[in-house]
Amino acid sequence: MASKNEIKETLDALNNGKFHIECPSCKEEIKLSEAGLFHLDNFTPESQAVYKRMLDEQKVRRANLKERKLNIPIKSEVGAKAINLGFLLERLAPTLDGFTFNKNDCRSMFDPIDYVIFEGLSEKQKVDKIVFVDIKSGGAQLTKKQKKIKQVVEDKKVGFKTYKP
Repeated sequence: MASKNEIKETLDALNNGKFHIECPSCKEEIKLSEAGLFHLDNFTPESQAVYKRMLDEQKVRRANLKERKLNIPIKSEVGAKAINLGFLLERLAPTLDGFTFNKNDCRSMFDPIDYVIFEGLSEKQKVDKIVFVDIKSGGAQLTKKQKKIKQVVEDKKVGFKTYKP
């Protein structure tokens, strides 16, 4: 390995000579004397400033990462509570104000669709319409399966069969 003195002499020669290099990206020619060459941690003032800035940015990123790691259990707990609340609301929906169907017409399935409503069955003993209802709370949306079921209903590809074992 070269001694510190040999390295200093080499860098001095490169910095003080008429050496040029070509940038591999832009193909522009650069004088080595303007490149700010240094060895290991013997920084030039410009490279020292860049190094310090990068260390500071790294500290900020580490602090942000540490904060995000601390929040993971909180987010998981909040998400789990929201899902559990959603499941609870699915089961209670027919008893809540604003539920527009007669609760006695509701038949629960919960998966993949929460309810099948037989409108008119309990009061008229005659079904006027069958409605599939899925309860969503917060920002919840239909799952892929539920969207496919919705499309089948909208395409009127619904049938009725009797099974005799």
